[in-house]
Amino acid sequence: MDISALLQNHVYTAVVLGSLVEGETTVVLAGYAAHQGYAPWWAVTLLAAAINFCLSQSYYALGRWHGEWLLARVPKLQSGVARMTPLLHRHRAWVIFGVRFIYGLRTAGSVALGITRVPWRDVVVFNALGAIVWAAVFSTLGYVFGKAIAVALNQVAHHEAQALVAIFAVGLAWFTRHRWRRAREAELP
Repeated sequence: MDISALLQNHVYTAVVLGSLVEGETTVVLAGYAAHQGYAPWWAVTLLAAAINFCLSQSYYALGRWHGEWLLARVPKLQSGVARMTPLLHRHRAWVIFGVRFIYGLRTAGSVALGITRVPWRDVVVFNALGAIVWAAVFSTLGYVFGKAIAVALNQVAHHEAQALVAIFAVGLAWFTRHRWRRAREAELP
């Protein structure tokens, strides 16, 4: 299996699927793939921004239409919504724009925006701006540090497949541990 051919042929699919699971890591790797010439930087950046925007809008809609049901089922969400509400009244645009940059709030923050009935127009505009900046920042990190990564990978070129599998395994382990901890915390009274 040639990893570079696989990446070159399926980079956009990888960005879409990876963005559904783990955002920042996927976008940094997409920036690296752009540095390697597998796709244009602007294309992976816009695709990552679009996926992130659509996910945030979906979570917003979930909070808006099923907020009461969610609050009853997920008690931890109540405290997050309570903390976010005063901020929304004072700094609505910045909260909508920046919620994706605060670790652990990308999903809950978007749901809270829906629960607190922030107007659609505001969410669409500032969510779009935030998604574009977020994707540009993380894909640029991957692109810029691509040269350093390329030098390191050239040193271990004969282990490329193992390195990518290891990176994926570490990312998957982190994601699984994070989800497990969140589920465990939700079960505690």
